[in-house]
Amino acid sequence: MLRLLFLTAFLVAGFPSPRTACSEPVFGSDFVFPPKSHGRPHGASIVETDNGKLLATWFSAKEETDSDAEIYGSIHDPVTAKWSAPFTIVPKTYTKSVGNTALFRDDGGLIWMFFAAVRFGGWSGAMVDYTQSRDGGLTWSEGKNLVAWPGNLPRNPPVRVGPDEMLVPLFVDFWYEAGLVGSYTALIKHKDGVPLEKTFASLDDSDAIQPTAVKLADGRFLLLMRDKTDKFIRRSWSKDNGRTWSPVTATTLPNPGAGICAMYVEEAGVVLVAYNHSRKGRNPLSLAVSGDGGETFRKIADLESRPGDTTASFDYPAMTRSKNGMIHIVWTHDNRATLKRVWFNVEWLKEKMGKTR
Repeated sequence: MLRLLFLTAFLVAGFPSPRTACSEPVFGSDFVFPPKSHGRPHGASIVETDNGKLLATWFSAKEETDSDAEIYGSIHDPVTAKWSAPFTIVPKTYTKSVGNTALFRDDGGLIWMFFAAVRFGGWSGAMVDYTQSRDGGLTWSEGKNLVAWPGNLPRNPPVRVGPDEMLVPLFVDFWYEAGLVGSYTALIKHKDGVPLEKTFASLDDSDAIQPTAVKLADGRFLLLMRDKTDKFIRRSWSKDNGRTWSPVTATTLPNPGAGICAMYVEEAGVVLVAYNHSRKGRNPLSLAVSGDGGETFRKIADLESRPGDTTASFDYPAMTRSKNGMIHIVWTHDNRATLKRVWFNVEWLKEKMGKTR
């Protein structure tokens, strides 16, 4: 009888929300694989699968756009708290070379991985391809093309707009030294893994590249972008789901010509940005927040820092959030020796925000 009463009371109270706040700050870190054990990783992405595991992807090559480049994956099991041995997703025989990965899990649980497929030359010969997995990253479909123009690449993951609709941030790197670069988005309607309609929209600043997209609480979209001139992170807003974008302006966050990532954290009411708080190197790797939709920002913490070390490099962060509320960030660590991950909860984030007011 007591057992029945306990079960009844539990059911009446309801199961706890997957994002029920923990009263204490939580922060942890690990390596996806041991340093200097698996090539020179770069261009990572991370997403949670339907079964609660994490999937990380990246490319590895001796040098960017080399013919030995392959795209790898690793799966983190929350039960064992371990990452799997890296496995090949896109082999070096796919095209001349491959690059940046960007993961997205749609409403049906299908995982999309967008990546740079270099058909010829360097990044100027790259096009945007994608592959898909229906089993949490274990097996993948044949690659298909999304953008067939040369000099086009992904960097950060798509953001859900609505049912079967995603906004994919992309950029042009046709001739970097000559300034033939820029950012744009693709609004994609899809069904059962098939893109049905694509709407492209370019931004007006050729120095703003590698955009990261954030859906704000008021329904607008914010794009934050790497600065080709090594000055400050750029930004733009859209009121129509990425069909048009406002003129690009500069934030006050420094940028050394390095990749960034961002997301909206509802419980804290802020846009969270991972970036290099520097204009002369990719050290430190930092966090900043904006409580006004991208108008103003303030730095709140360093995830990695080696003061005075001009050779240290911690870059290309990628971010996701799991159903239990944890925020996960993975990046190219220590001059491409490995991939490092940190995870933390909203309480840790709020604590850092409070200390820097």
